[in-house]
Amino acid sequence: MRNIIWHKGSAFNHGRVEGTDYRCERFRTDNEDRKRYWFLLADSKKTYLCCKGPFSTPEERDKEIIIEVCNRDLQR
Repeated sequence: MRNIIWHKGSAFNHGRVEGTDYRCERFRTDNEDRKRYWFLLADSKKTYLCCKGPFSTPEERDKEIIIEVCNRDLQR
C-alpha cells in the first residue's frame, strides 16, 4: 500500500505519494462548527489534476488520495 509523505514546517500542507510521481496538497474549511477536508492532486506534467472533497476526517481524505492515485495509475 502506498503512503503519503507529508512535508514539515511551512510546507506541512504539501505531500508526495510514495513511489509515484504524484504530489498532493491538503486543506481544511470550517463551516458552521464543522471541519471539512479537501485535497488537490498534481503530477510533474500538470499543475493540478483534480480537487476533491469535502471529507469528514483527515483519514478519509488521505484514503481517497491513495484511491485516486491508484485509479489514475490503472488508466495509464
